[in-house]
Amino acid sequence: HARAVIMFNTASRAVVLAAVAAGLASALVPPRPAGGLDGRRPPRCRASRRRRVAGAATAPVVAESGDGAGAATLTDFAELADKYDAFLLDQFGVVHDGRACYAGSAECVRELQERGKRVVVLSNSSKRRRDTVERLHALRCGMCTYLDAADVAPGVPAIAAFTSGDLVHKALERLTRPPRETDDDDPVAASLLDGLFDADARGGPLRAFVFGNGDDDAAYCASAGVATADVADADFLLARGLFATVGAAEPRASSFVRGDEADEILRIAADRALPMVVANPDLVRPDGKDSPMPGALAARYEAAFGGRCRRVGKPHRAIYDAALGALAAAGVTDKGRIAAIGDSMDHDVRGARDAGVDSIFVAGGIHAADLGVAQGLHERPAPATLARFLVAGESTTVRPTWVVPGFTMARS
Repeated sequence: HARAVIMFNTASRAVVLAAVAAGLASALVPPRPAGGLDGRRPPRCRASRRRRVAGAATAPVVAESGDGAGAATLTDFAELADKYDAFLLDQFGVVHDGRACYAGSAECVRELQERGKRVVVLSNSSKRRRDTVERLHALRCGMCTYLDAADVAPGVPAIAAFTSGDLVHKALERLTRPPRETDDDDPVAASLLDGLFDADARGGPLRAFVFGNGDDDAAYCASAGVATADVADADFLLARGLFATVGAAEPRASSFVRGDEADEILRIAADRALPMVVANPDLVRPDGKDSPMPGALAARYEAAFGGRCRRVGKPHRAIYDAALGALAAAGVTDKGRIAAIGDSMDHDVRGARDAGVDSIFVAGGIHAADLGVAQGLHERPAPATLARFLVAGESTTVRPTWVVPGFTMARS
């Protein structure tokens, strides 16, 4: 979520949706960002030295919401690490800010691994999961992946990653090729796009008009067996970003500074009853910059044109089903021993609740300003401030199981 802070409660979310629905996209779109469980055997290599955590434990504080709807316990993450066998881990605002890891986050990942915990990164990135792995590796986040084998002991579980873009890619690739005997091994991909396309579309070519990230859109589609086409000839819309549009011609950069630019495309698509597949359901950028996201485009398509959308990613179930299925295959089947760690009430806490697992809400992320703390500095919010937050905005419908200052083994 970078250094900018977003106040993303229900009221501000409504403002975003209303602005998009009115066709009032931002006039300024920022530059494009730089660019075990998954079936791989855990790497065998030397162990990173476990660091001692200094400081005495801080007593947990129960922050009562005051509305009778429950309370959340404010504590340090170190107190929770051994309560669970597996963690579903958010990236932005929890592990890093897009440029560098937060203090102690890399060490926290290693500590969990050395304790034998399973760590699964969940991301609303519209790219393949390898991009997520490579980003974490480039940021020196200490992640144990097939790219980072230097800091993990023999037998330590490798980190898995699931991205919304990867789930969409697998589902599209499955639709555009002939059936295989192994198709039943991936029930999420098998059902992800059910009902969007005619039954006879299976095994045949699909054509998409792409709202893209301006980076790997053509390669992403081609590797999934999808041809890019003008909206008048496409079978569906694919929403990956709002930095470029990709049709039959060469991709072109697009800032969507005018609402009518996107509206004309959406109008044609709606007239042809094209479904929209949303590979990133975010409404706002995780780094806090002011530009619309694919989730906001989907909201516009539905509200103004009656379009059909299939959103993939947090808080929607498919990405959780994929992660929980991988954990079950690795022997972690008790949902009571699984927790989701994240900084978004709407994505991480809501998604965890709907998936039936506990949630660990990181205070110093996207909601830091609401909680009176600095982003990424692992500051402990005042119990009274936290209690007020729990009855404000989207917090009125979801409650985290736990609240922690930051994703670190250090005591606050």
